[in-house]
Amino acid sequence: MTTHPTVGEIVAITATNSNPLLLVRTVDDEHVTGVLLADLSTEPLRRLQASEPDTTTRRRLVDAIGQTGELMSFTVPVTECALVERESSRPEPFAGGDD
Repeated sequence: MTTHPTVGEIVAITATNSNPLLLVRTVDDEHVTGVLLADLSTEPLRRLQASEPDTTTRRRLVDAIGQTGELMSFTVPVTECALVERESSRPEPFAGGDD
């Protein structure tokens, strides 16, 4: 990966064979923390799909998801992430769910 993802983007964790999709909640120079899309219920997934490419709405949704405290967070090195979507390079919203 050549660029860091931003909050609200979706990345694949490349260190695993299945490349699970991770919704980015925080980013620093070396790590990305987020929640797995597979752990989200239908409504947050629908709202994520509808918010693409509205970055402001996407970030608010990520904040709301983070405040629930019900979902497990995962932290991975930035080098083990691959962007699945970025508004400038993806003409359609992500499919959501499993890879």
